Amino acid sequence: MLAERRAARAAREVETIAVTALRERIGDLHGDRRLGALAERIVAGELDPYRAADELVAGLTEG
Repeated sequence: MLAERRAARAAREVETIAVTALRERIGDLHGDRRLGALAERIVAGELDPYRAADELVAGLTEG
């Protein structure tokens, strides 16, 4: 029981650290050229918003 609580707490801590790191990496997307290019592809019917979001996240988290 104690080990399970410790593992759950450790998992929450790792998740919090990872989400914070992602937020720092992503930053503010307003005016980002990648976001604008994806929006244009959505309007052109080349992508749906979910696929565009996947591409954006993949590009932001590389490296």
